[in-house]
Amino acid sequence: MSDFVIINDLSLEEEGKLYKEFPPDINEYVKVADMVNANWQPFLNEKTYIGIAKSNDTISLLEAHDIGVLGFESTPGEYLSSAYVVQDLCRVERRDLEVVDARFHNIPLTILETKRCIIREHSIEDFQAILDIYQDKSMTDYIEPLFDYDEEKEYEKEYIERIYKFYGYGLWLIIDKSTNEVIGRAGVESKDSCDTNQVELSYQVKKEYQNKGIATEVCAAIVEYTFDRLEKESIIANVNEKNTPSVRIMEKLGFKPLGNGKYILYR
Repeated sequence: MSDFVIINDLSLEEEGKLYKEFPPDINEYVKVADMVNANWQPFLNEKTYIGIAKSNDTISLLEAHDIGVLGFESTPGEYLSSAYVVQDLCRVERRDLEVVDARFHNIPLTILETKRCIIREHSIEDFQAILDIYQDKSMTDYIEPLFDYDEEKEYEKEYIERIYKFYGYGLWLIIDKSTNEVIGRAGVESKDSCDTNQVELSYQVKKEYQNKGIATEVCAAIVEYTFDRLEKESIIANVNEKNTPSVRIMEKLGFKPLGNGKYILYR
């Protein structure tokens, strides 16, 4: 079965630039005009459809049929209405189409997998699981507590809508592979205290999952992702000096102390 069905209004030459990442013997390529002529009947099946379009008319048509679209700016300076736009089709990767599809349908993205954990974005359906992380009062010994219920829920909604879509990263959920339970949060964020091309690392792990190496395992994967995928130059972390386990994690990850609980790691 096809991996993607790529519906497009590209020329054959433009379409061919996608073949290295999306070979036509695995992925289906369909012209928008053919779908219109077929009255969209091929959509009556369970496949992953994604649009790649160079005109606003095509973008509007595909989105009206509940298909996320990657815009291709074939003419420099042309304004396209899709949320994601590229200028070079040769650089389009599988992850790009996965992001377009997930953002359009409000599906949380899986960011990473480690030996024991899955790291993914959270959705509002995860709100109770986030509250459960903070049930043990000791969770806020060294970090700020959550807001009141209604305020925190509204904050989470705005965070999902704005931060993930704008930055492409943020604070993610940590999920135990063996139980599918949400056991914490970790990620990187652009804070006011960050320098150019720098992010801040933070994490929280449920009390019963602490001292098992999970925080180190997850943060090590996030550090690698931050440098390799996000291409940031440095990562900072703010750790209360009384929080000995977190200080040890910083040391294991290679962070250097700057004083007053601030640590830094360069790419």
